[in-house]
Amino acid sequence: MGPKVSKAKRPKRRWIGISFPSDVESKQDLLRTIESSVLSDYNIKLYDMHLAASVVAKNTRQILDIEDEVGVAIICVLLSDYKDVRLCLASDALHEFTSISSSGKIRLVRNRLGLPVPAGR
Repeated sequence: MGPKVSKAKRPKRRWIGISFPSDVESKQDLLRTIESSVLSDYNIKLYDMHLAASVVAKNTRQILDIEDEVGVAIICVLLSDYKDVRLCLASDALHEFTSISSSGKIRLVRNRLGLPVPAGR
């Protein structure tokens, strides 16, 4: 094995907090919804996910004053795709997802959405 790649040489990423429809009932369901949307053109990784009926999603909706019954998730995109993904999320063509917050640090997005750190981290 070669030496570990330094942090400066690794690909830069951005985390985006999104809301998704209440009819999404599982992680696989959300991944299928992403794959069948305009976002399928980008390399997106799903991190945190909380369904609309969960206590965490209800707390996030209350914190952010969101009236719709939606779930929340954090996705990771490459910095090179970030602007395009944000434009897709803001467009009317992608009405099932809404961007809530974004940052270069996942910790900041979790804090803004009021999400707990997953166990084991």
